[in-house]
Amino acid sequence: MKSRGANALLEPDFLERLDTLAVLGRRRRRGKRLGEHLSPRRGVSLEFEDYRDYRGGDDIRYIDWNVRNRLGRYVVKRYRAEEDITVHLLVDASASMGFGSPGKLYQAVRMAASLGYIAWRRMDRVGMAAFSGNRGGNRGGNRGGNRGGNPAGNRGGGGETISPARRRGTPAELFAALGGLRAEGDCRFGEALADYALRVPRGGLAVVFSDFLDPAGFERGLDALRFSGFDILLIHVLSPRDTRIESFGSLRLVDSETAGVRHLRVDRALAEEYRRLVKEYSARLESYCGRYGIEYLAAGTETPFQELVLAYLRGGLFLR
Repeated sequence: MKSRGANALLEPDFLERLDTLAVLGRRRRRGKRLGEHLSPRRGVSLEFEDYRDYRGGDDIRYIDWNVRNRLGRYVVKRYRAEEDITVHLLVDASASMGFGSPGKLYQAVRMAASLGYIAWRRMDRVGMAAFSGNRGGNRGGNRGGNRGGNPAGNRGGGGETISPARRRGTPAELFAALGGLRAEGDCRFGEALADYALRVPRGGLAVVFSDFLDPAGFERGLDALRFSGFDILLIHVLSPRDTRIESFGSLRLVDSETAGVRHLRVDRALAEEYRRLVKEYSARLESYCGRYGIEYLAAGTETPFQELVLAYLRGGLFLR
């Protein structure tokens, strides 16, 4: 087995299970299979498509000699020519992503590492950007020539941006960048994704990992990705603490991202209203995705990330 570089995110036996998978770019649309970017060229892929009769000038390497021996006919194999895709791993590293056990950010980066590893194995282009607000300095630096926009370098969380490219050698650079993210700063979801969509010259599959808890909403950022021609997969990462209130009485609530403080008296009626509003917000996000053909996956921290990758994404035809 080839070395994968230092990695504290994914266990070796799980990496082996990922070795035969491929990331696909979009679901079945207009009769096309999910994510296959088909080229008009034939004969350059290993995926068999069909037979046709041999014609003068055809490459004899594609003659099926078994058919010739059985039926006495010369036929050639036709192959589906697939182009590579570019996978953009866009990770919310704002302070609210630190909640949960395991933390939402840890869940997100392990899923991102899994998809990045699969893309690396298949020689697809893969890049990563983290986004959060600008509290504190940019401890993480930048790889790939970013000009300093908000997702680049994760100014609040000390992460790094890796420009989309084919990763050579091992995926250690990608794993290190993801593993170095810290949940800090406020979320500027719309600003971050709009900036990324403007800076990145080529489209592809944008996989967005976030709890989407931005008071400004999610529409601006997702609209920017849509209008720039990205296929989009949303990984909605929530912890049980996001979806329900379990403490009652007089509470002092501190916003993890803005440090704003509110004093509330919480009873069961208010807790139930909160739960209803969370479900309503998630339904609004999922409805937006359905309206614009964006794929949506709820990825609660209570579900093992391996199951989310192998069962949910593979079952939903994002991996094969």
